[in-house]
Order: sequence, then structure tokens, then C-alpha cells
Amino acid sequence: MPRMPRVEYAGAIYHVTVRMVGHAWESGHGLNPAVCLFRDEAERERFVEQLGERVEAYGIRLYAWCLMLTHFHLYLETPRANLGRFMHSLETAYTVYSNLRRERHGPLVGRYKAKPVEGDDYHLALSRYVHLNPVRTKAAQERTLDERRDLLRTYRWSSYRAYVGKAPAPEWLTCGPILAHCGGRTAEQRREYARFVESSLAQSDEETVLAIKASPLAVGGETFIDWIRAQLMERGRQSKHPDDTGLRKVAPVASVDRVLGVAADVMGVAPTALKARRRHSDLRGLAAHMLCRHADLTQREVAAVLGMRSGSAVAFQLQRLAARLKADRTLRCQVAAIERQLVS
Repeated sequence: MPRMPRVEYAGAIYHVTVRMVGHAWESGHGLNPAVCLFRDEAERERFVEQLGERVEAYGIRLYAWCLMLTHFHLYLETPRANLGRFMHSLETAYTVYSNLRRERHGPLVGRYKAKPVEGDDYHLALSRYVHLNPVRTKAAQERTLDERRDLLRTYRWSSYRAYVGKAPAPEWLTCGPILAHCGGRTAEQRREYARFVESSLAQSDEETVLAIKASPLAVGGETFIDWIRAQLMERGRQSKHPDDTGLRKVAPVASVDRVLGVAADVMGVAPTALKARRRHSDLRGLAAHMLCRHADLTQREVAAVLGMRSGSAVAFQLQRLAARLKADRTLRCQVAAIERQLVS
């Protein structure tokens, strides 16, 4: 299957979809549990936790999200033109977790699909499309209108409840730009947004679906789609890997040496200690976290810098660090001190 081109540029907005590898449906037997991306609440909770961590680490503006059994949707903006690195980190982290839990090996999801979206004209429509996924399934369509409305309002695994005030909005979810289309005060915005989304329960949202499917390159008007096409062609001619073209090369926030130097100084060790393999040490995970966040490296690149076997090994270190940070106040203070120096 040919790989879809990816366009990256600062401030780009995307509708992202990711599906699990394998055939989700067994002939005559319904859904195959072995290829569910999220088998239970524990897996969904872990993914949402990993999503929030990476949204913050990569400076993503996440507008909407929704998890389904075999796939998930994200609607987001990338101020730092780093969609590929963000998605690589997210997919790797969840794959490592899921494979360990299921005692399996190999890829868990297929290549993500990301369509650039033209400006904020599609904010409302795209967020509604993402949020309505739970009530667009075949099983949900067999329910009554009231039952589908109840399902939408009680579905935990999307950002809809946060938008309409039925659940707290996490700090890493950016609701403001979309709700701003729906009135003045927060309460009014939430009511209007709920009316806007739920008005489509009784009818298909054909206009949005057609806009999404109109072009394999982007969601927007003809001029925007033509611009995306032209940039892909131009960058493809200049790149050895035309499938991974970016419209703007964003300079790293800090060099590798600076990141490791600051981290070592705060932790009171030599920079070489950050690369050493030691049991029960936070240093490698801390270095990996800072290199991903401030040197803008992929997990595979971090593995090369720290002398680790693979990007999956880095993902494991990042997961371990996240757990340690929750339990260790001193470590949280050290991380904050490193962050302050690197962004100053």
C-alpha cells in the first residue's frame, strides 16, 4: 500500500486517524477481540494518559479526540511543525505498553493518516465529526434517537463531555477556539455547542463527510488543496524521502549537548552518567524526556544519542519516568529546574 504524503508546517491543523493492524471482523463471528486497539478501560486510560503527556511535551494544541474499538481520531494543531515526531512518540509508547500487556510483538497500528485542514473555518464541523463517532457505528444506528443522545453524552472516551461541561477538561485539551464559535460566556458556549453537535444525530452530516473525502491531500477549498499539492511536489523533488516532506524546517529548541549539559548540572552528575545503564536510575529516562522535548529528537534518534537499542527502549524509559514523577516530588522539582534553564 503506497504511503500517503505528509505535509508539515508551523501552525498546521490536521485531522488524524489511526487504525489497528489486522482484520477487525471475523467472518460470521463479529468483532475479533485480538485486534481491538483498546480492549478494556485500563488500556483506554493508559492511552489517554500517554496522549496528554505527549501533547504537552511536543507543544501540540489538541482540539478534539475520540477512541473507538479499532481506531482513534485526533483533531489538532502543530505550532512547532512536529506532527511526525509527536505521532511516532504516541504510537510507540502505546505499542510498547500494549505489547507487554498482551505478550505480543510487532506493530500494533498501521500508518497514521493526517489531512491538513484549512484554517479554523472547519473547527466546528471537524470537531463534531470526531465527537459523533461513537453514535455512527452500525450498532448505535439501530438505537432510538434518545438512546443515541444518551450514548453520546455518557461516552467517556472522547473530548465531547469536556466540551459540554459534563466532565472536567484536562489542561492539555484546547477547547477555547472551537467554543468561541458558539457564543459569549462559557455556559452559553457549551449549550450552543451541544445543540450544534446533537442536531446531527437525526440526520447524516453529509457536508462534512464530503469535505473530508473530497481530496486525499487535505480538507479545504480548491486553492488550499492546490497549494498543498504544489508544496508536496516541490519538496518531493528536493527530498530523498518525498513521503515525509515538511514545508518548514523548525530549528531545535536546544542542541543535544546543551540539553545533556543542563540536565547533568541540575542532577549533579557528569553528562556521561546520563547515558549509563543503571538499574533503578532515573537519569536515562530524564535525558530521553529532555531530548525529545527540547532537542526535538525522535525516540529512535534519542536511542542513538544515549546508546540504547531502539526507540521502543526509549519509550519504556519515558513511561517509567512518567510513573516516577507522579510519586517523587524531588524528581519533579529537578525536572522543573531543567525545564526553566532550557527555555530561558
